[in-house]
Amino acid sequence: MIGRNIGRFLLQGEDSLMIDAAQCATVRTENTLLHALLLLSSVGFTSVPVLDESSRVAGIITMPAIINGLLDNEDYNWDLLPVRKVKEVMTNNVPRVFRDSPFEDVLHVLVNSNYLCVTERDNTFLGIIARKQLLKRVNRLAHEFELFYEVKERTKDKVKEAPSHDFAEDDIQFKL
Repeated sequence: MIGRNIGRFLLQGEDSLMIDAAQCATVRTENTLLHALLLLSSVGFTSVPVLDESSRVAGIITMPAIINGLLDNEDYNWDLLPVRKVKEVMTNNVPRVFRDSPFEDVLHVLVNSNYLCVTERDNTFLGIIARKQLLKRVNRLAHEFELFYEVKERTKDKVKEAPSHDFAEDDIQFKL
């Protein structure tokens, strides 16, 4: 469970944690692989959400999926770029949360994804939350939290279900 003050602090920021759908690079299921390749190349991303005709999340298209979609009998057929559709090669495994998902779910999904799609319950695309946006807030938390909150270490007997920790240790050491 995320502490109340930590969660509140992480959710504060000058900019929204979610990038609105109107500001997101996306492709449609009916777009060609050429269109998707040009979009990915122009924005410098390795993947973007794929939306259907009703603006619902249908999948994700990646650069490797596009290239693999051109394989034709052990060779690449570049003539397929303007012919094949995104829906033929996209992945349906989409990291996502709903508009009303707990913040903890957002954190769990972003551990393994560069971004996640935010949708309504009917799968309508609302936008994305990028890991980069969250890491900016974690950086702010690490540098500014104690400017706003007084933090006191609890004695060992008052800590409930705490992870193992040497309370005599004065310094935090990160092991890489």
